[in-house]
Amino acid sequence: MTGGRPTRASLADAAAAAGLAGVALGFLKAALDIPTPTALWAWYDSPGLTPSLLAAGLLLQSLLLLARSLPGLGRGIRGSNGLEGARSWGAGRVLVALAFCVAFVALMGRLPFGVLVAALVFAMTVAFRGTDPPRAAVLAVLTAVAVVLVFGRLFFVPLP
Repeated sequence: MTGGRPTRASLADAAAAAGLAGVALGFLKAALDIPTPTALWAWYDSPGLTPSLLAAGLLLQSLLLLARSLPGLGRGIRGSNGLEGARSWGAGRVLVALAFCVAFVALMGRLPFGVLVAALVFAMTVAFRGTDPPRAAVLAVLTAVAVVLVFGRLFFVPLP
């Protein structure tokens, strides 16, 4: 907002919030249509409980985004153009993290899971924490070993 007038960013936030609210309401309605207590499960065992909670969370977040985008309730991304505004909220970091996650998913099944976990932890630690590579490598290996042992051996979760 500038002087109480909506900016392009705040209008985009409002439009995105309205769209997300619509999606969340649709999901919430579908989840609530699933029968809760039946002869097979109690209300807390219902297959609709988790999607209902997730849809309610998405609805709450979209309403907060909508409130932030309205005049007097919040402020949009500052900057003379969209690129400066995107840089101000860290769009580059988000895109780098997204690239790491896409690479992780693309390589899943092609490389051992422990190697992928170690590579992801190493890349994220170096990129976002600025940790020196030898220390990041030790952290990555320890994390990968812990994940594989805890989930694969302790909880018997089949890892890819």
